[in-house]
Amino acid sequence: MTNAAVARRPDFHPAQRVPEGYQEIARAAGLMPATAGEGDAAAQLPSPSGVETALQTLTTYIPTEVLTLYVAVIAALASGKGHAGPVNGSWPAFWFFLGVTPAAAWIAFATKIRAVDASKPLPLRPRSWPLWEMIAGTIAYAAWAFALPNAPFAGEGWYSPALAGVIVLVTSAILGLVAPLMQRPLPTQ
Repeated sequence: MTNAAVARRPDFHPAQRVPEGYQEIARAAGLMPATAGEGDAAAQLPSPSGVETALQTLTTYIPTEVLTLYVAVIAALASGKGHAGPVNGSWPAFWFFLGVTPAAAWIAFATKIRAVDASKPLPLRPRSWPLWEMIAGTIAYAAWAFALPNAPFAGEGWYSPALAGVIVLVTSAILGLVAPLMQRPLPTQ
C-alpha cells in the first residue's frame, strides 16, 4: 500500500489526484495494471469485484518484512517442541510485531518517497504520515497472525481455525470497503 499512499501526495504523479474506488486503489497499490490494451491478456480478464479486490488488498496492507519476521520467530520458538499450538514466547512476539507494524509501514512509505526523489523531505510530521496504511496494516497483521499455526491465540479455548478464517475474510472485506473512504491527500510536510 506504500504506492497508494505515495499516490496521495500532491508532489507525486498523478499530481493533485487521490485514488478513488477499489480499482484505482488497486492500480495505485500495484495490484492491477495501470492500463491494458485490447490485445493484452489483462484486458481480456474480467475486472475484479469489490470483494476480490478487498481480499487482494488485505495482503498489501501488511508490511512483508513484519509478517515474514513474525512467522520466522514463531517457527523458531516452535522448533523442537514437536507439537501444534502456541509456544512459549508467542504472546510477546505477537505484541512486539503488532507494535512494529505501523512503524514498518511508515518506514516503507518514507523509503519510497526518498527512492523516487532523494531531495524530498522525510514525512516527519504526523499530518504527513500514511495513517490509514499504518492502521490498516496493523489490523491486517492482527487478522493474519490470528490465523497462523502456533499463534498465541491457538491456546485459547474459544479459538478455532474456522473462526480464524472468518476473521481473515471479514477483516479483508472491511478494509477493502473502508479504503476508498480514507483516501485523502497527504501533505508533503
